[in-house]
Amino acid sequence: MHAHKIKVVIPKDHQLTVTLPEDFPSGPAEVIVLADTSTAQRVVKLAGVLAPEVPPSEDGDPIADALREFRQERQERFEAATDAEEAG
Repeated sequence: MHAHKIKVVIPKDHQLTVTLPEDFPSGPAEVIVLADTSTAQRVVKLAGVLAPEVPPSEDGDPIADALREFRQERQERFEAATDAEEAG
């Protein structure tokens, strides 16, 4: 599997154009768009649903990579909220 990851800002018209590197293979592909939803409620809701760990990705699976990033961000937010609660 070949993956390409870029950060974008979705415009108000919700139209997005992606230009891939020249060496990216042509043919069928799957496109996944992940939005940064910075609401604590969603993080808490998903925290109970997701498994504690993602199995290691041997082929650079972009979904597994995104889940790893999500879990790391969730843990950082949880620790920040816990620290704020203890301090306040």
